[in-house]
Amino acid sequence: MYFTRNFLFLLSLLVISEILTAQVGIGTSTPANSAMLDVQSNDKGFLLPRMTSAQRVAIISPVSGLQVYDTNTNSIWYFNGVFWVNTQAMASAGDVKSGIQTADHSGWVLLDGRPLTSLTVTQQAVATSLGLSGTLPNASNSYLSQNGGTLGAVSGANTVTLTQGNLPNVFFPVTVNNSGDHTHAVDPVAVNTSNNGNHSHSVDPNSVPTSTNGNHTHTGSVSGSGWNAGGAFVGGFDAGGFGLYTQILTIDQSGDHNHTVDIPSTTSSTSGDHLHSIDIPSTTSTASGNHTHVVTVSSGGSGTAFNIAPRSLTVNMFIYLGL
Repeated sequence: MYFTRNFLFLLSLLVISEILTAQVGIGTSTPANSAMLDVQSNDKGFLLPRMTSAQRVAIISPVSGLQVYDTNTNSIWYFNGVFWVNTQAMASAGDVKSGIQTADHSGWVLLDGRPLTSLTVTQQAVATSLGLSGTLPNASNSYLSQNGGTLGAVSGANTVTLTQGNLPNVFFPVTVNNSGDHTHAVDPVAVNTSNNGNHSHSVDPNSVPTSTNGNHTHTGSVSGSGWNAGGAFVGGFDAGGFGLYTQILTIDQSGDHNHTVDIPSTTSSTSGDHLHSIDIPSTTSTASGNHTHVVTVSSGGSGTAFNIAPRSLTVNMFIYLGL
C-alpha cells in the first residue's frame, strides 16, 4: 500500500512536471510539437462540455475560442469574442441566405418584418450592431441587389407602367380614303386693308325727309274754265260768254309738314392714308377633285402596369443573428 501510494505520488509529480515543461499526450508518448495537448485514439473521441442553449448563453464572461456542444441545436458552438457562432451554420453575423425553412433555426432569423423586440436579447444586440432598428427587413417578394443603397433596406417594385417618354419615337403614317368629291366650308377672319396710298370714296346718301317744324308758304297757279260774269278773264280769252283762265294762288302758311330731300352723290377727297376693315364672307370649296386629310391615330393603350418579376423558386430569406 505504501509503495503504491509513493508510486502514484511520484507519477503525479512526473505528470505535473511534464505539463509544466512540455506537451501532454493522451494515448501517445510523442505529442505533436505544435500542440499542448495531443489526444489520440482509434476507438474513442474527444468530448466537449454538453449543455442547452440557455446554459451556453448563461456562461459568464466567455473567453474567445470557448467551445461547447449545444444539445438544442445538436451542434458545436464557439465564442468569437462578441457572440456565439454555430459551427454547423458556419456563418457570421449579418450573413443572408435563402432556404425552404419556414421559421428561425440555428441562429438564422426569418426576414419577415417583425419587431426586433421579438428576438432574443443577444439577437437584438447583433441586429443593432448591423445597423438595423425598429423592425427586421421584410424580404417578401424582394430580390437581393447590391445597388449602393442602405444595407437592409427594401425598395423598388415588381411592376412598371410605361409612359410616352419610355416609348420609341415611332410614327404611324395614315392616309384616309381619297375617293368621293366633297366640299369644305371656309370662313376667313376679317382683315384690314393697307392704309398706304391716297384714294377717294363715292358716297350716295339715301333720301331723307326734312323736319316738319315751322310754318311756311308755297306759291302756285291753278287753271280752269267758266263763264265771264262781268269782267275780263285773267290770262284767258272771251269765247262768247265761256272762257279758259289761269289763277295765281298762295297756299295758307299754317300747318307743319315735311319735304323729302335727295342729297346728291359726292366724292371724298383723295388725300390722307387710312385703312378699311374687310370681312371676307364664308365660302364653300369646290366639290370636284379627290384629296387626302392628315389624321391622328390612337395607339389604343390603357397604361396598365405589367409584372416584371421573372419566373422564380419560392424560398424564404434569413439573416444570421446567432442565438
